[in-house]
This record gives sequence, structure tokens and C-alpha cells, in this order.
Amino acid sequence: MSILSDLGAADVQLGGKAGSLAWLAEQGLPTPRGFAITDVLFRALCPRVPGFERMDQAVLASLDVLRAGLMQAPWPSGFCQELHARLGAIGASSYAVRSSFASEDLAGQLAPGVYESRRNVPLPEVELAIRQVLCSALAPGAVAYAMAHGQQPAKAPVAVLVHAFLLGQAEGSAAFAPGRMAEPLVTLRRGQLPVEAEAALGKTLASLATTRGPLEIEWVFADGRMVYLQARPFEAPASPVSWLGFDDLPGDPTARALWRWDVAHNPLPLSPAQAGLVELVDGKCSVGIRQRVLGGYLFCALDQGALPPSIAAEAASEFFASLRAEVEARLARLGARPDLEEALALFVFAYQPIFGVLQPALRQAHAGLRAFLENNAPAALGLLPALRAGVASMASERRDRSARIHSAAGQDKRARADYLALFGDEAPVWDVCAATYAETPDGLLPDMARRPNESAAPDWQGASAQVEAIIPPSLHEQWHHLLGVARTAVSLGEADDWLYARTQAAVRRALLGVGKRLHDAARLGEAEDIFYLPLALARAPEAAPALAVLAAAGRKAWSRARRFPPPLPDALDNKAVRGTGTGGRVIGRVAWHRPGLHATTSDMILVSRTLLPTELPLISAIAIVSETGGLLDHVAAQARERGIPAVVGAHGASSVFAEGDLVLVDGDAGLVVKIS
Repeated sequence: MSILSDLGAADVQLGGKAGSLAWLAEQGLPTPRGFAITDVLFRALCPRVPGFERMDQAVLASLDVLRAGLMQAPWPSGFCQELHARLGAIGASSYAVRSSFASEDLAGQLAPGVYESRRNVPLPEVELAIRQVLCSALAPGAVAYAMAHGQQPAKAPVAVLVHAFLLGQAEGSAAFAPGRMAEPLVTLRRGQLPVEAEAALGKTLASLATTRGPLEIEWVFADGRMVYLQARPFEAPASPVSWLGFDDLPGDPTARALWRWDVAHNPLPLSPAQAGLVELVDGKCSVGIRQRVLGGYLFCALDQGALPPSIAAEAASEFFASLRAEVEARLARLGARPDLEEALALFVFAYQPIFGVLQPALRQAHAGLRAFLENNAPAALGLLPALRAGVASMASERRDRSARIHSAAGQDKRARADYLALFGDEAPVWDVCAATYAETPDGLLPDMARRPNESAAPDWQGASAQVEAIIPPSLHEQWHHLLGVARTAVSLGEADDWLYARTQAAVRRALLGVGKRLHDAARLGEAEDIFYLPLALARAPEAAPALAVLAAAGRKAWSRARRFPPPLPDALDNKAVRGTGTGGRVIGRVAWHRPGLHATTSDMILVSRTLLPTELPLISAIAIVSETGGLLDHVAAQARERGIPAVVGAHGASSVFAEGDLVLVDGDAGLVVKIS
């Protein structure tokens, strides 16, 4: 078989993309001019791909060698001449060079985003793009994906589709499943599609899907006409499981749109006790948001009501110092066994100043810094993360004390005592039912194979000097003032969470005291059952019958809520998820995040909905995967500091990966693939 070939819909040696483009052309639809590079080229450049039984570090090294060889191997005789003759016949200003492999674009095995495709490739770079696309068949994520579907890597054909690149005025995809969808779904990746063009696209797609089955197509709208780029099987999403949490909202159903799940901070369902605290502060405190527990999960909505008197950003430090002193004094008066009502009063006392007064002032400080740059040095906006870095805070103190525990390998009791002295009231999750670190000090010792790699903080002073070089000298004094206020706000933004944790820990101690008395009176099976009673019953348990039964029901409801979280976006398919990645690649076994988890094995891949910055320094893992977050958020930032891979924004991980699954985390590609 020749290396280059005309497109033929029935020619299985051309792979999925090339064959689908030929099929679209056979239907009389406009397609770009193109040709296929057959599997013959891949076998000439990479004559032997060994069989792999499992993915391990040796396989990763072998793949690196294979890709390097493929990039350096000489082209077959006559290939370049024929390639450029065909490119010249097309005569485009740039080209699309796309994978057209055996293990993609199949029903149940679409490999979305797993293999390489290059767009808008100028003529001199086409040869390089062809090699890059072929190499993607041997990328770690691609090999793991193929093996997860029971295939050997680089199964024939490993073909390449080359066609004229069309930028057009709009581009996107469209999908339709007859009998399962009322009408085609058209999505835009770029630009605007005229209404009549969208209607015609939907009509064409419906006709194609009627004869070929559920179908997804890619398209570009160029020079007033629709051009079709690809067709592949479409797996219509399963009918969503109805989530009943919104049924807890009273009144108009349209009010649902106002409420947002606080997944970034509270991804787990709240215990009945914590739900009671939410109800308590929502009724007594004005902080700019309303809070409500729906289906067991915390939801928030903006509150248009009046806030408490505000303070200037410059006054935040003095305000916090005064609040902290008063809270510390009240905590001292509460003692080790606080009365529940007094502990709740302290919780409410601190809550409104923290969230209704201090935090708006901190947001004002950060907004002032950004506004100054937008108005006077917009080119320096990218320096904001560096300008806010390196601030001495509770976060840096937590990290330093945690590092001393790690370096001592648990042998230095003073290191652990120092940590607990300041942070013992914190817990792995923001729920009063979670034991604090002071209660479970052994949890402070991760089973670490090595100490995390600490990276130097960005040079904030150098970043400030860059801003000074842009702005006129007359603004330097204002700049230093705003920067100082914003950096203070960074520190206070960590300290307010620390203070909140101290007041919540007091409530926990008080509830445990009530639980112990009820347990001693044989009314509860154990003291911790108190957290699974409604807070109102914990405050007045005397008149309530059958407390043990009610606590058991509360535990059951809490456990059920964990199995039915609010909906998240779907995963890519049932073997892989994609997000935004950093930090290279590694293989390990999934350990789903839970309170108290540190390291269960030496190859632990920590997978979570989200992670708190307070617990990240205490967790040992060789890679981190989170359904939420971005490259500038806590998870990715701390992963970079440790020198370990991370993939964040990996939506759907909870439906794809189970405890103990063997996975490949490719931080460079932002891909997580189940191996076994």
C-alpha cells in the first residue's frame, strides 16, 4: 500500500477521521480538500512497537525511547516529494494535520483529546506536525487509554489526515441521537453562527443520523457556507439521575437558579449538627450571602439585605487584632468543657465580624490593587500572583511546622506539639463532626517516602519593582500603600479561617460534652452520635424521646447524601477524564480523599472533589487529581511546590475512578486514565 492515499469512505486503512471526511463528501456535503497518510509511514518510522501487558515506569521509559526514535528516523525515500506535491495541489495557506487512528472515533471508544491534532499549520511545519501526530500514538496517556480498552498501543492503522485549514467565521460541533433527543444540539467553540445556517446544520445532521445512527459532526462556517470536517458516533448522555435536593427549597421553583453549591469549600454533605450551625448563623448574621443545606449539601445565594457597618481595608488588621483578642478571652472563659449555649454564642459572635465585616474589607484591598494596575499598568496584571506571594501568614506557619514534623519522621514530639499548639483546633473538613487534629494527633504524621520539594516563593519585591518601572514616580507612594494593604489582606485571609476554626472547635467540645452525658444516661449509643441529631435537639434533649433512633436516622441520611451529591459535568468516557494539568506524569493507585487520609501506600494517587489548604501540607501522595480548581488554585500550586503531578478541574472523576484503581496521571497533558 502506498504511503499517501486519496480519501475513501470504505478504506479502513485510513482510520476514523479520514474515512469520515470521505463519507461526508460522498453525501454531497462541502468538505476541505485533503488526503491521508497511511499506516505504512508509521511502520517505516517505528518498525517495532512491543506488546505491553501493564503500564509501569519501565513502559514509560520505553515509550520515551520510541517517540524519540520516531522523531529522528529518516523519511522513506520519495515521501517528502510526494507529500509536497499533494500539498501544492491543495494550495492552502495552512493545513490541519490530524490523527486518524484505529483506536479512536469508535462507538464506546472515542478517545476525545487523547491523540494529537494540529490546526493552522503553515506549509514549512507540516512535516514536523506529521511526526508529532504519529508520536501521540505512543504518548503515555494514549497508550494507557488503548490498554484500558483492551487494545495494544499503536494498533493499525496509525494514519494521519491532512487537509486545508479553514479558519472561518465560526466553528463548533453538533450532535443528534434520533429517538433520544428532540432536536440536534449545536455547540459553538468560536464565533457566531447565523440563525439560518444553524437551522440548516441541524436539518442536515438529523438526516445523516437517521441513516447512520447517533452522530456527532465537527464543522466550520466559512465564506457563507458550512464546511464539514468530521463525523463520529455519538453516545448520547444517559438520562440524568434526578437530584432531589432542590425540593428542599420553599416557594417559587425559579428560585433554584439563585443557589449555588459551595463545592469548592464544602464538597461533602454536612452533618446534622453542622447544618444546624448553618441555619443558626444564617438566621442571626448578615454577611452578604444566604446559606441553606439542600440534599445534605451547603448552597449559597447572594443576599441583598443590609450588611453590618463596613470598615476600610486599611483598618482590617486592627479590626482583626481586636476581634481575635476578644475571641481568645471568651475561649479562655469557656474552658476545656464549654457549655453548649455559651459556645454557640461565641460562634455567632465571631461569625458576623469575620464574614460580614473583615472579609468584605479584604476583598476591597485586593480589588484596590487590581484597579490600580488596570488603570495605570495593565501590562503588569499578570504579576498579581507574585505580588501576593511570600506573605508571612497562618498558611506559611502551618507549612513550616508541618515540614518540621515531616523532617523529624515523627520522632520529635516537640514538632508535633508545636503544630498542635497553634493548629490543633483545625480539622480535615469544615464540619463540626470531624475530629480535630488535637483529638487525633497521630494523624499529623504522614507516611512520607520523601519530604516535599519546597520551591522558593515568587519574588514579590522584584514584581513590585517591575510595576514601579511602568508607573510614573508620582504614583509610587500610592502603589506601595495599596500593595502593603493587599499583602496584609493575604495574611488576614488565612488568619480569619484559623480563628473561625477555633470557635467551631469550641462548639464541637461542647457538643461532645452533651453527647457524653447522654451516652452515660444510656440515651445515645456513643457520644459522637450527638453530631447526627438536629442541633435543636442537642440544645434541648431532655424532652425528646428515642434519641438513639433519631441519631441513627441522621447517620443514615448523611451516608445516603454522600451517595447522591448534586450533579457535576460528565466525564470524557468511562476510562478517562481531562482537566488542566501540571508537573509531569506518574502511575499509582487511587485513594479517594477522606478525613484523616494521609498515605495508604507508597504509590497513592489522591483523588478528590476538592481539598482544603489547611490539610494539603499533611497529605502525602505521588500525584493529586481534583474535580475542582484551576492552575492558580491551592491544589495545583502546592503540587508544583512538591514537584508532583496534578490534574485539576477533572470533572467527572468521581464517576470514573474507584478506590484502588490503577491510573496514569499525565500532568503535562491534563489527562487521567484508568489502567486497571
